Amino acid sequence: MTKSFFGGVVVSQEADAVARELIREFQIPKLHNLAFMLNVNKCFDDHQAIRLWLQRQLDNGQANYENLAQQARLHLTSLDYS
Repeated sequence: MTKSFFGGVVVSQEADAVARELIREFQIPKLHNLAFMLNVNKCFDDHQAIRLWLQRQLDNGQANYENLAQQARLHLTSLDYS
């Protein structure tokens, strides 16, 4: 698995690619409160938090690359982060 570096966060290229897609699709601002809602350390901005959360989904076997984006979309639409 090749790693990608973004703003002090190292994740797989797969998690980074899905994060970029979701950030555009949901128009997620860089600074917000998404880290808290995703159960990621609050020191991370939303763009870092979503990458870490996606990587955790992959690492824990809760998703694979083929269904990661779909599962993340379902989870994000259930959150009220606006």
